[in-house]
Amino acid sequence: QKLMERARQEEITLRNTELKALQAQINPHFLYNTLDSIQWMCEQGKNEDAAKMVNTLALLFRISISRGHELITIKDELRHAECYLIIQNYRYRNQFSYHFDVDEDLFDCLCSKITIQPLVENAIYHGIDRMVDEGVITISVQPDGDDILMCIADNGVGMTEEQCASILSKEKSDSSGIGIKNVNDRIKIHFGEQYGITVKSELDVGTTITVRIPKIRKEPKK
Repeated sequence: QKLMERARQEEITLRNTELKALQAQINPHFLYNTLDSIQWMCEQGKNEDAAKMVNTLALLFRISISRGHELITIKDELRHAECYLIIQNYRYRNQFSYHFDVDEDLFDCLCSKITIQPLVENAIYHGIDRMVDEGVITISVQPDGDDILMCIADNGVGMTEEQCASILSKEKSDSSGIGIKNVNDRIKIHFGEQYGITVKSELDVGTTITVRIPKIRKEPKK
């Protein structure tokens, strides 16, 4: 039992190290593109938009740091995802819209940090980016008995069964982001093998990625 527990802790440490390494790679890439958009706004005299982008970018990074905590509240995780969506919506010139359908009673429940953003990124790059019509991304967080289901759905180009399986095996996303496999692995390590990610998709209809985690509330500060 001691050996198994040690192996589990080493696996958690490895995944967290991988996450930090991936964050270190994505941050300059994402930061460069965002700052490029902010510069364009300033040159066009869109100072209010530029100020909003700077504030949104600062909040996104502040939440992603989260004082080094691996588990954060669903409320903070959703704010992080929304910051990412706001920035990408500016960059994509309103090529897509997004909606949240969240049971607010779950706001103080815990989830692995940076769970939703990589799934939203996947929806944008693999679903929405290749569309002619406007894309729609819906983020839903609802209770399911003693569990929580977080669903990220898009009306994009969809994927084959083989493509669905492949995104759960890639360590990194094509855009140099945090891979869905990394997210899935961290969920299983923290919460158990019965939890994690499932992917359902239909070509020319869209994709839904569902995250199942246990309902664990944050302990109130004493």
